[in-house]
Amino acid sequence: MNQTNSRPEMSLEQAEQALRQDLAEQPDSAAAHNNLGLVLRQLGRLAEAETFLQRALQLAPDAALIHANHALVLMSLQRGAEAEAEATHALKLAPDDVSVKYIFGGVLNLRGRLNEAADVYGQVIASEPAFIDAHLALGDTLRKQGKLAEAEAAFRRSVELSPQRIDGHLGLGDVHCAAGKLADADAAFELALAMRPASAEAHCGLGNVAHRRMDLAGAEAQFRQALSMRPVFFEASRGLGLALIDLGHFIEAEAALRNALSIQPGDAVASNALNFVLARQIDTNKQVLYASGHPKLNPVAKDASQRA
Repeated sequence: MNQTNSRPEMSLEQAEQALRQDLAEQPDSAAAHNNLGLVLRQLGRLAEAETFLQRALQLAPDAALIHANHALVLMSLQRGAEAEAEATHALKLAPDDVSVKYIFGGVLNLRGRLNEAADVYGQVIASEPAFIDAHLALGDTLRKQGKLAEAEAAFRRSVELSPQRIDGHLGLGDVHCAAGKLADADAAFELALAMRPASAEAHCGLGNVAHRRMDLAGAEAQFRQALSMRPVFFEASRGLGLALIDLGHFIEAEAALRNALSIQPGDAVASNALNFVLARQIDTNKQVLYASGHPKLNPVAKDASQRA
């Protein structure tokens, strides 16, 4: 049922169009509603994603996998308690379903319970060693924990299992970038881009590498390219905002960071960056005010004039 993108060369935008065609032909298909909801979630269009998954649940109320997918959308909507309850319900409906268990791990991951998530992914891999998405998710979780060597091994295993998928190469790029191996990161993202020229994720990764090199113009260009392909893209919006800060373009940086926070309101990096930008704009406005000839208040001088 969870076939969001069965063709490795298909972008998310193309997958959306294909799934909408499926839905037009099968309007009462729970699978079509489910899969379209998943693609919309990946595209950041969360309200639409929830609508399609709710309709899928109306059509198939006891489908554990749809409940699990709904939990992921709820998590993305910052409704963590509801998401965990939904994922737990899905696991009760199908305790031995590795796909449901994998998604339960995803909810734990998104809630910041990384050790538990890694354990769940490990259980999934032990049950089904060729479960590629579990290797990818494990790699991402290990990267977040700073366990870069283990993360690299997980992503390499995913590439061995499915070399035609770009996800493993994107994951390797992220790990190499985090480790400061920028040439390797560039190579991984360029390979992903060669495999799928419309990959917004690859452009975003190249933007991160360029920013690490302090190639600020290059970073800005890559992030803007990613956003032209996918306007609702948290990582690219945040990356653009951070690059614009270093370029000194504070008004544009504010817009990019506000866009990022509209997608993930709880992100500390974007929030702190926005506060910095707002503070700098206040300071800049004061300097402009003084430069324009507006008098500074000087209590001592004022007292002296009164004495005179």
